[in-house]
Amino acid sequence: METSRKSPTYQDNKVITNYSVEGYRAWPIFLLAFVRLFYVSIFERALLNYLYFVIDIRASTLGFISSAGALIYIVAPIIGQLLTKRFLGIRKALILSSILTPFLTVAQILYPVAWFLIICRVLLGLTLGLFWPNCLILLSKWQKVSSIEKSKKNFAMFNLSWNSGFIIGLLVGFLWAFSLNDYSAMIISWLLSFLLIPLSFFIQKEKSPAILKESVIYQSEDPLSHLDIKEDLVVNSQTPMIVYSVLFSWICIMFLTISKSIFIFGYPILLKALLSNEFSYLTYLVQCGTQFMQLLGLTWINSMKIYSRKIATLVSVIAVALIAFTVVLLGNIWYISIITAIIGLFLGLIHGVGMKIMLEYGTAENSTRYATINEIIVGMGFGVTPIIAGYVVEIQLYAIHNFLIFLGLLVFFILLYLSRNIKKEQI
Repeated sequence: METSRKSPTYQDNKVITNYSVEGYRAWPIFLLAFVRLFYVSIFERALLNYLYFVIDIRASTLGFISSAGALIYIVAPIIGQLLTKRFLGIRKALILSSILTPFLTVAQILYPVAWFLIICRVLLGLTLGLFWPNCLILLSKWQKVSSIEKSKKNFAMFNLSWNSGFIIGLLVGFLWAFSLNDYSAMIISWLLSFLLIPLSFFIQKEKSPAILKESVIYQSEDPLSHLDIKEDLVVNSQTPMIVYSVLFSWICIMFLTISKSIFIFGYPILLKALLSNEFSYLTYLVQCGTQFMQLLGLTWINSMKIYSRKIATLVSVIAVALIAFTVVLLGNIWYISIITAIIGLFLGLIHGVGMKIMLEYGTAENSTRYATINEIIVGMGFGVTPIIAGYVVEIQLYAIHNFLIFLGLLVFFILLYLSRNIKKEQI
């Protein structure tokens, strides 16, 4: 898979893009991302803790339940984009997703039986196909009508919004679980999910920009067509990260989702095996630490230069593999608690690079397919990993971490090869 590119300093004067200079309203997207992750972080952690530590379901069953929503998310972005383009539009799609979310959430509280939970979470995963891809598409569209500084600010604010929602939610969830219980935390977080509905109505209706072209820029109505990606992209000041192969982005996102799934799903299993059920509230703090460190990584990577991002990604992949090795080697729950939080920094660096490449490819081609493919990969990583991990840990407690050691080394060499032509002196 090759992508032909022109010099990063080259500007194609034959392509004239005449977008409306009217401003856009970004804050509803940032608030929606914050509220959704605030409520989700509490509800998901509380539900899984309640099922595993109170009801005492098997790890393999927990894996299926926790993966159901993410697994359907492999196809949800495709379905979501078809509905968005043909019937709804971005604004109505986000409103519909926000309305359905509270009702599918409360159903899980009322009837926490495995088969019913899986159905509810599959439907929730489908609603996410209307949400996250459209948020990313709006970011790409805004980048076309923004200055470089405004584009960076939007990217940073979006990352800050959903990450801070996740972090603050987990902290609040810890307080509720510690002082009350996980079941109470589920109910309170469900009530908070209703905030999504009024916020979604503040999203502006889309304006159709006029695009004048003397040369053809590829635009695809089918988000999965032409995946060989042989278009001649123009690298400019708005899209410098397309000097990387788009495959670099996809492998980063896949490694991120698999690694994070292994550490977050595996921690409660290790906690129960090495300590006791009484400390289930620690899962909130550890996951909060992971997400806080991931936010630091995302913020840090946004300030790095193009070549530095390559080095940071390669170092982070090796760091994840080494941390997995120390978990297997030491097997101490307090060390595992601390190191699981710290690993978020390296996951944030990997995530930031992968997502930035993806967004800039979407901007360069004026296409939604990169955001769609990105979300499909997220669904595959977060969806498949816990299912496999749930069965594996019942056989051997540290087998999933052993796998991560091997995967980290493999990914390191693949990324090193894909980025071999990105030199410091060329950037």
